Amino acid sequence: MMNPELQTIHQVEGRADLDSLLDSLLSVLRKEIEVYGELAQAIALEKDVLRKPSLDSLHESNARKETCILKSRLLEEVRSKTVGRIALTLGIDEGGLGLQSILPHAKGDLARDLRECHRDLRLLAGRIQEENRRNRSLLDASLDGVRSSYQFIGSLLGGGPTYMDSGELKNGHVSGRICSERG
Repeated sequence: MMNPELQTIHQVEGRADLDSLLDSLLSVLRKEIEVYGELAQAIALEKDVLRKPSLDSLHESNARKETCILKSRLLEEVRSKTVGRIALTLGIDEGGLGLQSILPHAKGDLARDLRECHRDLRLLAGRIQEENRRNRSLLDASLDGVRSSYQFIGSLLGGGPTYMDSGELKNGHVSGRICSERG
C-alpha cells in the first residue's frame, strides 16, 4: 500500500496534469472559435459575391473559406490529441469522450470557461449552418434560372416536335428556329 502522504502528492500532481491539459484544451477551443468566426464572416460575405458575382470575387471568397477550413482541420487534430491525453489521464476511453463528458472533471473558472467555449462553438455552428442554407437558396434560384434559360434557348434553336405522340398540340413549348436553314 502506498504511503498516504505520497498518495496525496500523486493525486495533487494528477490534478495539476489534468488542469494543464484542460487549459490546453481551452486554448485550442478559443482558437477554434476564432477560426469559425472567420468562416462565418466569410460565408456571410459570400452572399454578396453570389448576388453580384465576378470571377475574382468568387476566387477570393473560396480562398478565404479554404484557409479557414484548413486552419480548423489543424486545430481539430490538436484538439483530438489533447482529448486523447485527457482521456489517458482520467483513465477512460477516448472514443466517446466529448466536451460534455470532460466538463464534470473541470473545476472553477476552468469549468466556466470551457462551458462558455462549448456554448460559443454551438452558436457559431448554427450561424454557419444558417448562412450556408441562405447561400444555397440563392444558388438554387440562380441555377433554376440558368436551366430555364437553357431550355428556352434550346427550344428556339432545336424546335423539336410540335405535337405529342397522341396527335395533340404540345402546350407551353415554343416551337421554331431563330436561324433560317435555307441557303
